[in-house]
Amino acid sequence: MHRVRQAAVFIVITGLALLSAGCATAGSAPSFTFAPPAAPSPTGQPTSTPTASPSASAAALSPSPASDATVSLTEWKVTVGGTIKSGKTDLAITNTGVAPHELLVFKSDLDPSAYPTDAAGDIKEKGAGVTLVSDGDNIDPAGSQTRGIDLAPGKYLFVCNIPGHFKQGMFTVVTVAP
Repeated sequence: MHRVRQAAVFIVITGLALLSAGCATAGSAPSFTFAPPAAPSPTGQPTSTPTASPSASAAALSPSPASDATVSLTEWKVTVGGTIKSGKTDLAITNTGVAPHELLVFKSDLDPSAYPTDAAGDIKEKGAGVTLVSDGDNIDPAGSQTRGIDLAPGKYLFVCNIPGHFKQGMFTVVTVAP
């Protein structure tokens, strides 16, 4: 029914446009603008054209991260995907494992085996030769967290330091280029 009504409106409007074109004076080209009627929304409510608001324009002007990366945590593995460049970086961290995990980011030129550890084999977060750059809440299984960090060029260790996890090999080394 709506299609028939829309077709009739189109024919009437088109006919009016042609009629007014036929009334043009000799030697002048007819001009008219036709915009087909907007299709009704599925809810029957009028549709509108989105416009940029001042807040949306301001958001578009705010600085965005230099890079975005994904970090996946699972039993005894940290996987980093995406691009990590020096500067502001947004990390999208997901725990795809069956146990709670966390993500700590250390900056150090040390080899992971040389990181300062306690008697249980967990990294000393304020140990000599390492700088803790980022720490967040523990992430439950199937949970996620987004964290913004600012990285300078250098070597970083992305690690889960929940007791026993570093010892199980749950870390990866990331080199950030200038």
